[in-house]
Amino acid sequence: APDAIYLPIPKAANTSIRTALKPCFGLGGVDVVNIHQDDRLDKRSMKEALGASKKNAFVFTVVRHPAERIYSTYKNKLGWFEGRNRFKLKRRFGHATNIGIGRGASFETFLEGLCMCPDWALDSHFKPQVGLLDYALSDPRLQIFKTEMIAEIWPGIALDIERASGLAPDAELGMLNRSKKPTHPFSPAERRMIDLLYAQDFERFGYNW
Repeated sequence: APDAIYLPIPKAANTSIRTALKPCFGLGGVDVVNIHQDDRLDKRSMKEALGASKKNAFVFTVVRHPAERIYSTYKNKLGWFEGRNRFKLKRRFGHATNIGIGRGASFETFLEGLCMCPDWALDSHFKPQVGLLDYALSDPRLQIFKTEMIAEIWPGIALDIERASGLAPDAELGMLNRSKKPTHPFSPAERRMIDLLYAQDFERFGYNW
């Protein structure tokens, strides 16, 4: 039965945390090509993991400001990246293509596409964090931390994981795959759509503009 469970949220320090957990799976110092797909890490479904875990298991997740998270997703999955001599357009993210969001779409057009899509059809990168955690939010063991403070509080979380499981993750969190924050204010239309899409995240996790 699991003694410690991490419930991942895409674009909320997920790569950094999974990487820091490598020593718990005997992979400390091992070069992992894709930390999200490596079968050596225990990746059960949320329902299965919580159902099999001990009553005093350490259960945690990390959330992020809804606006910064969806903007980071946009830049990472549909935005431009710097090539050798010029900026290049990223290949379309399959899940964006599936809901009609074209390659090179502006951030506002991207949000419009998400607003027109039913929640059940949204990829986990687009879905509200409340929806991703719906099965766990009623679990009294769940501890929710925020990305904005994760680098500072990670050593304490690492100790909690070690106390619960006897397995020690990296004590320091390397901030990997970090996306830049928006360099310009969101437009009124963008803010309205973000509020519409992620109202529950703002309320449940105590975020505001």
